[in-house]
Amino acid sequence: MYVTLSFKFNTREEVERFLMFIEKHVRTTYIVSTRLTHVYVQLEGEWEELEDAVALVKRLAGLARGGRGVVQVPLLVLFRNAELTRPFPPDVVADVLRFKGFFAEVQGDVLETELSYEEVLEAAEALSKMYEEAEKHPLTPQAKRVVVAYAFARGISIEAAVEELIKAGVLNRGAVLSLRHSPKEARRLLFENLNNLR
Repeated sequence: MYVTLSFKFNTREEVERFLMFIEKHVRTTYIVSTRLTHVYVQLEGEWEELEDAVALVKRLAGLARGGRGVVQVPLLVLFRNAELTRPFPPDVVADVLRFKGFFAEVQGDVLETELSYEEVLEAAEALSKMYEEAEKHPLTPQAKRVVVAYAFARGISIEAAVEELIKAGVLNRGAVLSLRHSPKEARRLLFENLNNLR
């Protein structure tokens, strides 16, 4: 079975970016032809495989365009392209960007945000390094998420973030540092704390 998709881009750079994304992320058999800023993609495979491939190619086209408004970044693409030192939960990226004052939300396998793909990629790589640093501290997994997000949003070290969160009543001090509240309540408190610091 075949499906043919047609895309129009504004610049040749967007076309090249789209072609790079396709080469790197599309796993089904495909043929691409270009005419100036028009790209035609023909996908081949079984129906179920084609449904996923069509959705991915459309998201990659949107990502290549960049554009204004909300950008949909497929998490698969983000984590394949990012040079990660440590893995971390995908929704931490959304938390961090929200703490920084940007719109960001994970919807299924897509991160919706107002930032460009490059900015999100940069944030993911920095978060990965902070997760590696956080592993040196006795933190529960939920506490680690909160501490890393707070440290990233404030631009401070993990140690400083731990101390500030203990003083703010978000973390419990003990042999292992844990959240004093539910994860949802802890994120709400962090958001309030960060807004008070601005």
